[in-house]
Amino acid sequence: MKNPLARILAGCLQLPQADAGLQKLAELLDTPLDELAAAATNPRLCYRPFAVRKRDGGKRQIVAPSEPLKRLQRRLLRRYLAQQPLHDAATAFRPGQSIVTHARRHLGQAIVLTVDLANFFPSTAARRVRRWYREQGWEGAALEVLMRLSVYRGGLPQGAPTSPALSNLVNRELDEELSELAGIHSARYSRYCDDLAFSWATDVEPPAFRRLVEDRLGRFEYRIQPAKSWRLQRAAERPEITGLALDGRRLRLSDRIVQRIRRLRSRRFTGDASLLRQLQGYWGLRKMLK
Repeated sequence: MKNPLARILAGCLQLPQADAGLQKLAELLDTPLDELAAAATNPRLCYRPFAVRKRDGGKRQIVAPSEPLKRLQRRLLRRYLAQQPLHDAATAFRPGQSIVTHARRHLGQAIVLTVDLANFFPSTAARRVRRWYREQGWEGAALEVLMRLSVYRGGLPQGAPTSPALSNLVNRELDEELSELAGIHSARYSRYCDDLAFSWATDVEPPAFRRLVEDRLGRFEYRIQPAKSWRLQRAAERPEITGLALDGRRLRLSDRIVQRIRRLRSRRFTGDASLLRQLQGYWGLRKMLK
């Protein structure tokens, strides 16, 4: 066997008693031990890359896990990852929170500063995921299986059920540092996936604040989305955060979203089920704002 990981896993199965960590993981995922130990070399645990068009005309690279891999990832998400504590600043991918939670934290502020991160999931490096798992006590063969289920080509695969939860868990330290930095500069901070928002009660942004944020992002191997960069908005301009407008102390759908809803409504009788699903999503969002 040329694959070092395969030799490790095979060695575990040859022991009188299987590695305790691997046994624990097998029980957690309700998967036979030998099947889990063979995960590293199982060709059925694979991804199918494809691209989807973004609204700005660009393309987003997605990798779809195979059904056997997706089943294991969903079990890992439901039985383990979803049970782990998150930082309060992370508002995406968790029950009871949404873009509404993200935007609402900045209501009543004089100025709002937002920025998007580039290639968020792939840029969440595998070594950071490994470090997080090790901090939770996983090691040896079990750790290698967890990595096999969690990462692809050096980062989090956009399209895997586990990636959203792991992006929050792995970035707990980043959220802590940015929350501390915001507090030092009398700001509020929240993050929705790759969308960062800061706001102040006064209408003056602290000097060099953006550079300080970028320094911290760089240490976590993230960079700013060059097409969007930083955006500073004042209260009088009805600032927008993730498609929601901050109108005084109320949240409203942004004009851009309202126009999109109108276009969808004009096309809903074409029989396209995806249009109806989009409309239902916007109607649900509108209810959340009431």
